[in-house]
Amino acid sequence: MEVVGDMSRVLVLRTNQVKLREEMDKLAVEVATGFVRDAGQHLKGDLTGLQAIDRSLSRLEAYSVNTTEATFLTGSMQVTLGEIQSRSETISQTLISAELTPNGSLLATMSEDAENALSQTLNGLNRNVAGRFLFSGTATDRRAVEGVDDVLTDVRTALIGATSVADVETVLDTFFGAGGTYETTTYQGSNTALSPMQLSETESINVDIRATDPVFREVLKPLIMAALATDVALGFSQDVQVEMMAKAGRDLLGAQEGLVELRAGLGALEARVEDADARNSAEITATSMARLDLVGADQYESASRYENIRSQLESLYAITVRSQRLSLAEFL
Repeated sequence: MEVVGDMSRVLVLRTNQVKLREEMDKLAVEVATGFVRDAGQHLKGDLTGLQAIDRSLSRLEAYSVNTTEATFLTGSMQVTLGEIQSRSETISQTLISAELTPNGSLLATMSEDAENALSQTLNGLNRNVAGRFLFSGTATDRRAVEGVDDVLTDVRTALIGATSVADVETVLDTFFGAGGTYETTTYQGSNTALSPMQLSETESINVDIRATDPVFREVLKPLIMAALATDVALGFSQDVQVEMMAKAGRDLLGAQEGLVELRAGLGALEARVEDADARNSAEITATSMARLDLVGADQYESASRYENIRSQLESLYAITVRSQRLSLAEFL
């Protein structure tokens, strides 16, 4: 009977140890997370409100990802457009001055400057940020346009036989026009725009700026004209070269208005994204507080109970050890 009694005592002690350890684990989670471990028990089985809150938080987190991506995308585009505008505005002033001091050396330098500006502009349209090309539409995995050498080769071939500025304009208008070489060959991206980005339950934005936008064509056209003005293979007279340079400068100045409008429209999208992000952040905060009210744990109380149970468990361990060491010799 004593053996049975000893076994019963050990079983009772172990059972109590398990219960205390389970309670400690639960309280440790509550102290660490600030939420009750068993939401169902805390809410007496009614999880409807909690599930609705969790669904709202899930949607808001998805919108937060979208606004972050939209901010990154529009911001990167805005930087690129700013660079293109600044570069084209600067080179336009240089080209317009071709009429003031027309000489072969100066005109050659202007053509070289225009070619450099053209190369940098094309590189801007091919900007790759975080593994995606910005101005390629849905084809974010490939560059938007060909490189400067390929573009100039295509235009140079089309200009063979041209002798006047009017001839050059006609060729470039065809090259950059609807169905022209720029659309069919130079442009490497997709003709499909990116899908609208959902910023909230009721708001979305469409960031559709591709390298085929007329604004970019109006910048590239005069840059190409100036870059090829002194091309030896084309053999333009010096008078035609000067006229091409000056016209390219004036056309670049005229293209600034389109760039400004494009940047303004993009800026408006940036503002909408920022506003949506602020609203989403405020809603996430409010919803998270509601969740805390619903299943939040009193961390001070949980910590106090944790320490109390830990003391009980230590005492129980001590009792268990002492009970297992009892013997007739020690009793005597």
